[in-house]
Amino acid sequence: MDFKNRVKNELYALYPEKEKDRRAEWAGILRGGGILKKQGSKFSLVFSHRDPALIKKCLFFKKNLLPELTHSLFLQEREGLQQGFHYVMEFPVSLDALFHLGLQDDDLPGFMQNDCWSYFLRGVFESRGYVGDPQRGYQLEFQLSSEYFARHILQVLIEHHLTFHSRNLKGEVNVYTRQFQSIADFLQLIGATSSYMEIEKIMVEKSTMNELTRWVNYETANVEKTVVSSARQRKKIGLLQMELIPFSLREVMYLRLKYPCASLREIGELCAPPLSKAEVHRRLKYIEKIADQKGGLQGE
Repeated sequence: MDFKNRVKNELYALYPEKEKDRRAEWAGILRGGGILKKQGSKFSLVFSHRDPALIKKCLFFKKNLLPELTHSLFLQEREGLQQGFHYVMEFPVSLDALFHLGLQDDDLPGFMQNDCWSYFLRGVFESRGYVGDPQRGYQLEFQLSSEYFARHILQVLIEHHLTFHSRNLKGEVNVYTRQFQSIADFLQLIGATSSYMEIEKIMVEKSTMNELTRWVNYETANVEKTVVSSARQRKKIGLLQMELIPFSLREVMYLRLKYPCASLREIGELCAPPLSKAEVHRRLKYIEKIADQKGGLQGE
């Protein structure tokens, strides 16, 4: 099961205890994916989704919040981009029910401004949200059909210090983020605790692996640099007669020949008394200079 489905299944299993929170979440689900139909002076609400777990949750909310209303439930096969089987729930609604469910634009701000806004966003995400696999990249978005609705969603996310943006894409408005911390914080805010812990774990593992890779690359580069420098230094030392070289340089020459893979710091620690890395580097440079001069004189 991919990460998106694990997140959705975790959310589908959450049922708020308080009535106002149940109403907020159901309003978010219906506002995100419901269609309002008008026949004469009567209204009916149609909600469809591929996942039966979300339909089951909607039926629970409907029986709990609007038990007096009848409903119909059926399976519908669709073609095109939305091809496949969809579960469809339809029930009549009054103007009063529309108000309480926030299905009219004028009623929307109420769900965004009270203390149940996170349940409303949970519902919107359940019906119209997407989250990518954090092992491959970071992306979370709402695919919304109303620009007015998208603007309110974006506003409440920004007010709660989450970095989201919006864009128009193929007739829809996407409210999205590609920032890891905003994705993790959003999942935590809507109650997907297990998914939040999982994405935090993945981020720690990625960060550790990146640090390890940088360290390995750094050490590899240093080793390669040491090998190249050592080969050059040993070649030039081979041009010299050690007994003719000043005593202060002989020890460094001898250690470089004996330990060709040793770093400058390691050579310095082997000296008696120990020398600093900078001093070893200075002496080897001077030895190379002597060898270059000797080679020049021989060339003449």
